Amino acid sequence: MVFKLKSYIMSSIATKKGINNMPGVDKGDDEKLKAEYIIGNLELLHHYCIDPIMRHFNNLPGSSGNSIGITSAYRSKALNASLNPPGVDNSQHIQGMAVDIIYTEGPSSDIFNWAVTKLPNWSQIIWEFPEKGQFSSGNINSSWIHISYNQDNNPKIMSLSSDRKDLHNAYSGERRGKYTHGITKADQTLI
Repeated sequence: MVFKLKSYIMSSIATKKGINNMPGVDKGDDEKLKAEYIIGNLELLHHYCIDPIMRHFNNLPGSSGNSIGITSAYRSKALNASLNPPGVDNSQHIQGMAVDIIYTEGPSSDIFNWAVTKLPNWSQIIWEFPEKGQFSSGNINSSWIHISYNQDNNPKIMSLSSDRKDLHNAYSGERRGKYTHGITKADQTLI
């Protein structure tokens, strides 16, 4: 799939709130907030993570060919702060290193499990709120996958984010708030 910058910077929230979400808007003296750096990170993220995921899932038998959707990628600092709840100040989204994706033809656990076993390089994968269920036109507030790539540091951190205590308890790992780090599989049978 061809890299299309628009897919990685488009934000309905930014549009609705009148927030500038163009890479470089926050630059100041910080090299890591300059447009070239952010766009370069988005291209690497696309090449190493999103393109392989799209190629695999969009070519499965019975697939519509458009089963992976980007819901959030690059976020300016203003957009990141405007979210409910607000994104963390050091979010990889701000530097163009992270993307949130949905799978319209199956559970988000399918993306998580495929990515952790098939992608050679990535920084972090989070199975986000699986209790919200699979994306559908009637359920737009659904589970998603957060995946990041950092050309300088890809430790392959696998995490669960959930409001359900029983999901966290099903995994042995380091628990911090809504996150359990160190999971090895997204177990759909727990939902």
